[in-house]
Amino acid sequence: MLTYFILLIAAAIFAAFAYYRPLFALYAIVALLPTYLIRFSLFGIPMTWLEAMIIILAIILLIKKKIDFNKIRQDYFFWPIIAILVAATLAVFVSPDKLHALGAWKAYFIEPIIFYWLMLSVILVRRQLEGLFWALGLSVIYLGLSAILQKIFVVGVPQAFLTASGAVNRVVSVFGYPNALGLFLGPIVVVFLGFLFYKNPDPLMLYSTNAQRFWLKLCIVALGFWTIVNAQSEGAILAVLIVGWLMLLFMKKTRTLALILLGLSAILLIANSGLRDFIFSKIFLQDWSGQVRLAIWSETWTMLKAHWFFGAGLAGYPIAIIPYHTNIWMEIFPYPHTMLFNFWSELGLVGVAAFIWLGVKYFWLNIKNLFSICCGYSYGLPFNKLASFVFILAGLEIIIHGLVDVPYFKNDLSVLFWLLIGVASLNVKLKK
Repeated sequence: MLTYFILLIAAAIFAAFAYYRPLFALYAIVALLPTYLIRFSLFGIPMTWLEAMIIILAIILLIKKKIDFNKIRQDYFFWPIIAILVAATLAVFVSPDKLHALGAWKAYFIEPIIFYWLMLSVILVRRQLEGLFWALGLSVIYLGLSAILQKIFVVGVPQAFLTASGAVNRVVSVFGYPNALGLFLGPIVVVFLGFLFYKNPDPLMLYSTNAQRFWLKLCIVALGFWTIVNAQSEGAILAVLIVGWLMLLFMKKTRTLALILLGLSAILLIANSGLRDFIFSKIFLQDWSGQVRLAIWSETWTMLKAHWFFGAGLAGYPIAIIPYHTNIWMEIFPYPHTMLFNFWSELGLVGVAAFIWLGVKYFWLNIKNLFSICCGYSYGLPFNKLASFVFILAGLEIIIHGLVDVPYFKNDLSVLFWLLIGVASLNVKLKK
């Protein structure tokens, strides 16, 4: 009862905040994406605090008639989004577990896309995009600091991620498992790395200098990457390193450095057989984690050949895979742990086609905005060009990590995904 009373007070405060400051309420949602971990039921319907904030802001904007339906209908991504919603709705009916399917439909599609449309309505000038990035940076700070405290005091870490002596082997911060940190922090680290040297002539943080913002961004990058490394999220580490190297390669001032680093890495791999064997075992999935993924993919492929069009339906994979689960030494996972199979299993081929359509439009929109300036890339670019470059790399980080993990089907990750789509859309259409 006390929990519900506290949540009711918090909802009232957030509603008042959203009424008078809808833009900052949107920023608050972005800063508090991990609050999906706060769970409760409303009239028997499972809810999270993240979902509650999105719904409250949507209701307030509807009451104030501040939702721009024309802008939503004319949005560059409108039709791919409709296709995704149709695929997700069909997947509910296909699913063998209708109750959990409805929950996934609500939490991973309906509410994140509502959040996306709220972004289109609330953010009116390009300058306001900056607040979204600082909100993401705030989440990196509190997640990273809590991870540091875990490392020191061994608090809140599941037994599976402790060493035999009781020390912390892999940090989890507020999450229940380490890879959640890598999936969430990876794209954010890339974004802050991309904007690291950008000198904003019209910052939203009015009382800060470019130097102060640079050091804050550098701290966010360092803290975020430290957290990913100490979570031992190998997919995120590899994705961030690859994208970071590409960033160095495209910058005139650091292109030589990128080539030198590539050469030194090649020499180190040739000279150090132990390191070479370790890297190769990771890349070619020869270690235990890789063998588990290969087993998952083999079973999933067999299942998908039998359900090739509709897949398993939303939240249906753990049930649909049972007849094909031949590796009894391995547990059944919620998802197949690679992006293509994740979407195919959950949404069928219609959903795969819809997300490919969305992805192609996303990359084409940013590439078109860049034109041919990538080869001469420097930090002297105007913000909208630099932003398109950064958004391409952030999308690439998600794809690379998504080869071996699940970068979408989670409350915070789905909202983060649509946030990235939203800033790309807004970046090319808004004025200075």
